[in-house]
Amino acid sequence: MQELFIFNHLYSQHTFREPMKKVLTVTLCSFLLLGFRMALGQIYTLQKAEKTLLLYREELASLRKEYPKKRNLPEARFFFFGMGNRPKLLYRDGKLIDLKTQKSLRRWKVKTALIVPSEYWVHLELQDGKTVDIVEDATGVYAYENGLQIIFAESSLNLPNFSNARFPLISKVLHHEILMNIDEGKPLPNFLVYQKPWYRTAAMMTMALAKTDNLDQIADWIKNLNSPFDRNNNGYAEADNLGEVLYMLGAVSAKGHPLINKILDEADNFDKGGYIAGRTDMALHPVYQTKWLKYGLKALGLPDKYKIPAVQDAYGTLFWWDYRQDYVAGTMLDNTLGMNLPHFIWATDHFFKQNNGMLSLREYPLTWEAESPEAKYSNLSVINTIWADVKVSPMNAWQASEMLLLLNP
Repeated sequence: MQELFIFNHLYSQHTFREPMKKVLTVTLCSFLLLGFRMALGQIYTLQKAEKTLLLYREELASLRKEYPKKRNLPEARFFFFGMGNRPKLLYRDGKLIDLKTQKSLRRWKVKTALIVPSEYWVHLELQDGKTVDIVEDATGVYAYENGLQIIFAESSLNLPNFSNARFPLISKVLHHEILMNIDEGKPLPNFLVYQKPWYRTAAMMTMALAKTDNLDQIADWIKNLNSPFDRNNNGYAEADNLGEVLYMLGAVSAKGHPLINKILDEADNFDKGGYIAGRTDMALHPVYQTKWLKYGLKALGLPDKYKIPAVQDAYGTLFWWDYRQDYVAGTMLDNTLGMNLPHFIWATDHFFKQNNGMLSLREYPLTWEAESPEAKYSNLSVINTIWADVKVSPMNAWQASEMLLLLNP
């Protein structure tokens, strides 16, 4: 660098008092950092965006051939930034919006916008001929504008490339949709329409985050759990929550957690003679509930006195990663659930090794949930009123986790 040569020449040819040397050293460090950040912006080009987006579209076309059932989500061009515990941001219509305050952080007069979901990147061609790139990576969220880097958030995440996967770019987007639904340490089904975690969803997110080495994003929330039940379904104590909490505690090595004994006591209350049975989504699902309990006990290395009952249970096939032999054919989940609750069908696909899971026809987001009575869909008006009106939440952490785990065995 010519500038660095000039600076070093000046620095070596003159004798400065120590305070002046410190000032010049700081100036040099700042100058080099600025130069580095200016250089970073040069790697984002329209040509690269178009090429990467084409590869992503080719992957989507291939996956849709394998999974032909589709849902047409509302049309809207937007992208979320702020994976993990970073501030949640939304790019929409030439604005970067802080979703907590709903204030615009930056505005641009945009000629064209290219959203590249797999690279967590929005490329803007402005009306004045300049370009802006908004990017999220393993270190933070940045915008590159006029040769400079603007920092919106900085923290560490592990963002694998899934290079060994059949669908690496799709896997990156699914991973993004899981991480986006972590808000202030809480694993949420959807960070816009839910304020409280659901243990079922949180447990599946834990499984996916363990695979990508990001458990630290929710570890404090898990370690601070103080109830065996989330009580999100009309306040009921749901029996599957017991095993889900045990599993999550095991995942973060919280083997001496005070909640464990409470859970074991509650399990005795649900005991039906060697297995547990109680409410899950307002119905009895003893196979699903007992599988979760056994798996949670195993995760913590605790004694297990339970046996999975040999009965039909439509939810039994949602538990696909262990105890697969304990299945009694019969009652099954209706595939039409995939329209509004696609995570159920993706989990069942994993159990039966079939292809009934439904895909979004949009490039982004890839996951959703619709018409949930507990979701506050009015919050989606920050994207546009269509999403709120049709009661569809863009991104669902349970579905994203199921799909990521299925596509990356």
